Amino acid sequence: MNQGAKKLQWSSVLIVPMFWLTDACVDYYLLAEYASFGSALFQPHAIELYMRILISFLFISFGLYAALLLKRADQIKSELLIKNEYLEVLKIKLEQLSIVDPLTGVFNRRKFDESLDVAISNAKRHQHLFGMLMIDIDHFKRVNDEFGHQTGDNVLRTICDLIISSIRDTDQLFRVGGEEFCLIAMMIDKERLNLLAEKIRKAVESYKFDEVGKITISIGTTCFNDGDSHKSIYSRVDAALYSAKHQGRNCTVFNG
Repeated sequence: MNQGAKKLQWSSVLIVPMFWLTDACVDYYLLAEYASFGSALFQPHAIELYMRILISFLFISFGLYAALLLKRADQIKSELLIKNEYLEVLKIKLEQLSIVDPLTGVFNRRKFDESLDVAISNAKRHQHLFGMLMIDIDHFKRVNDEFGHQTGDNVLRTICDLIISSIRDTDQLFRVGGEEFCLIAMMIDKERLNLLAEKIRKAVESYKFDEVGKITISIGTTCFNDGDSHKSIYSRVDAALYSAKHQGRNCTVFNG
């Protein structure tokens, strides 16, 4: 029980003797109904006694009931706080689910579109230049066909782990298709972007996958240019990836 409810309970009890004393003063000093103050206080007439007892009972009952209401109000407040906290956690989880690929744990296509728009806006307003990679797993259909989709899923997760371990904390990885990924790298030039792409490619190439063995990836890269839009930079990096595939795969191609 909170302090307010306790104070209300005690107040309702303490007010009874105060009321009793006040009523006795009125009866003796103002109405002169008793020979002495002691008689008015301790030996009131029957009807007076009943009236005092009734009013005292009402005071105490009101205090107890009000205290119970306060206690219940506190309980409801606590329950609402708990529910609000739960809803906030649920909201965060739902927001997370809406932007994260459930299989790999990296951001999804929806988040990619949002992040690319933000990166373009920052590049235009604040000259925060960025680069972009588009990554495709070479012959991934063969993995699914020969080893099954469970193995294919494991390959996807492992490749994501390899990419994440190769990039900076400020870089963002997105799954934009079945076996296709995009990476947005902030504050980077062409030379460092291509070094990053090669680091990722070599990390995957040198890894021995369970059951499957060796897997390679093809990467297209590009950097933001003045006047770029979402469509133009995406088309350019997509064309770079297309070139990498037609150059024999397991390579990196830049398209500026």
